[in-house]
Amino acid sequence: MSKVNEKKSGLSNIYLIHCVIGLTLMFGFGFLPAFGPVTELGMKVLGIFLGSIYMWSFVDILWPSLLGLAALAMSGYDSMINIMYNSFGDSVTVLVLLGMIFFGAVQDAGVTEHISKWFLTRKVINGRPIVFSFIFITCTYVLAALSASILPPILLMWAILYDVLKSVGYTKGEKYTSLMVIGTYFGAMVGHCAKPFVATGLILTGAFTKVTGQEINYVSYILFGFIMAILSIIIYCLLMKYMFKPDMTKIANISTEQFEKEHIGPMTVSQKILFFSMFGFLILMLLPGLLSPGIAKAFLGKIGNNGIALLFIGSLCMIKINDKPLMNFNKVITNYVSWGVYFLVSMVMVLGTALTAKTTGLTELFTQVLNPILGGQSVFIFFAILLAVALVTTNVANNTVVGVVMIPIIYGFSEMNGANLVAVTVAVIFMLHYAIVTPAASIYAAALHGNTEWVDTKDIVYYTSIVLVFMYVLYIVVGIPLANVLF
Repeated sequence: MSKVNEKKSGLSNIYLIHCVIGLTLMFGFGFLPAFGPVTELGMKVLGIFLGSIYMWSFVDILWPSLLGLAALAMSGYDSMINIMYNSFGDSVTVLVLLGMIFFGAVQDAGVTEHISKWFLTRKVINGRPIVFSFIFITCTYVLAALSASILPPILLMWAILYDVLKSVGYTKGEKYTSLMVIGTYFGAMVGHCAKPFVATGLILTGAFTKVTGQEINYVSYILFGFIMAILSIIIYCLLMKYMFKPDMTKIANISTEQFEKEHIGPMTVSQKILFFSMFGFLILMLLPGLLSPGIAKAFLGKIGNNGIALLFIGSLCMIKINDKPLMNFNKVITNYVSWGVYFLVSMVMVLGTALTAKTTGLTELFTQVLNPILGGQSVFIFFAILLAVALVTTNVANNTVVGVVMIPIIYGFSEMNGANLVAVTVAVIFMLHYAIVTPAASIYAAALHGNTEWVDTKDIVYYTSIVLVFMYVLYIVVGIPLANVLF
């Protein structure tokens, strides 16, 4: 018992140390003398930025975001009323909340289980283990892309995978077991940023708009992400077959019968409505980028993405089937809304503007420090450096945090190097989601590394390190030209 108490005390002490360091940076850094082009206000904003980044990475994302908003008001950057308006009132922040609610209702209704069963009952997998692997990982990608959070799809697909592995005799430590557990997570992470109006995709595209004043075309974003995701999954499966070469004889006779025996029944009326509502929601989000000027585009532009989300959520709460609303709002809010993410977005929206404000001098500082590395490079080398930095740093720090830090840098140097600002940003956003090598890579990576019942950390590090080298090459060879064409 004493050892347990010592361990708890040690963890508590580490937590307190991180808190002290983060709070000192947030509230104390501004008292240091200004230097270079940085103003006195810039020192305070820089301290809030550094403190927030530190605590988001090592402590928590919820309460440091709240303290950061208060610290910005105390710094003299702006009034508390304006900071609240530009954080909680920002359209991106509101859409993050509404998106989690809407897609949470889809998950709560069990629609994703029907989608997974459809994928896994395709006859093409019969007797083809590598095709089964591709379909399985792709299914996880689709579920993650259609969900409010990627953790439920990961857990759902892992549960299905465990049953398959056990039924054919695979155990922990075997190559195929490790590669499929990792591959399931890999597919989910690739799908996590698939849509730019929910979760991390919206946070980073919103931060981009806040810093640059430009918007990213949703249709081009989704098309780029889909092409790169499918290519990534194909490469992962080819590496499994030709480089890692796991023993797949046990699963050589894989058949759809193993998934058809799982009787979840046909979709109910409520599930069908939610299923089609999901696609209706996605289509309306994309239509403004596809329509030519006219009444429809004017209407969608008037209500905006937040209005579309409100119409769907309100309708789902209003419509009742068998005296039950299609959306149980209180249940969805409780189980599917990540308030930590919501408050993180609130802080990011206002912090991004503060970092690039002329009154702080921070943009000039970043330019001076990074100019020897990023300045004067060819477009290709500039792309390659930023992608490498994104891939490395996202595996040792939270990917959302890394993205928030990188966007002002990309903005500052893209024009200087003649690079396509939007293309560079989108490629970096997707590269940031190959966060898998270490537990610090993302808020979900700990779930993979903590899954010690089925995979060892050493296997995760070994396999994913090799995979990510190939992902980097993929983005250099295909991602750069594709992004430049689409944007």
